[in-house]
Amino acid sequence: MAKKNKKQVVPLNLDNCEKMTQLKSAPVDRPTGSAVPVREFDDLASFETFVRDETWDNEFDNFHAHLAYYPPFILSECHDNLEKIKPTMNKNSSKFKRNLQHHIKKHLMQDLEKVAGYEMKFQKPEVQETFNSWKLKYIDDGHHGFSPEDEEKAHRHWKIEMEVKCNNENPMVEVDFKSIPMD
Repeated sequence: MAKKNKKQVVPLNLDNCEKMTQLKSAPVDRPTGSAVPVREFDDLASFETFVRDETWDNEFDNFHAHLAYYPPFILSECHDNLEKIKPTMNKNSSKFKRNLQHHIKKHLMQDLEKVAGYEMKFQKPEVQETFNSWKLKYIDDGHHGFSPEDEEKAHRHWKIEMEVKCNNENPMVEVDFKSIPMD
């Protein structure tokens, strides 16, 4: 039998993520704004790996990722069997909203900080609720980037926008995560 080729993959370990100590200057010819391609993900681990890899590749200030997944509290409640999801597990349930907010603040945001390597200070979310959807928009206008002394060499400051959306049909959560360069 022939040996199987195994890919060299660095496993995601949130406890061993390194803090960023020095930033490189931004390439002049990189796409900005709506020209940045949207990366699609369907599980939380691959999304966090992407954020970590973008930080390592020095593209942390200009990317757009979209994640659609079932939150861990839903999967644990139905014992990882998606057929056991109750029809009441959606945005109309106050328990679902409470658990989702807890998951975002205590798990998703903290894990993103660990994999990105810099502190994120999201403001209180802007809540938009309609008949069939519930949207939380988090913005971090913090001073991300170079220190004021190094600003002249490399103009790299960015803000972060994270939009979390769910609907009244199922417990699927959509996260739209953008890192936008500031001029």
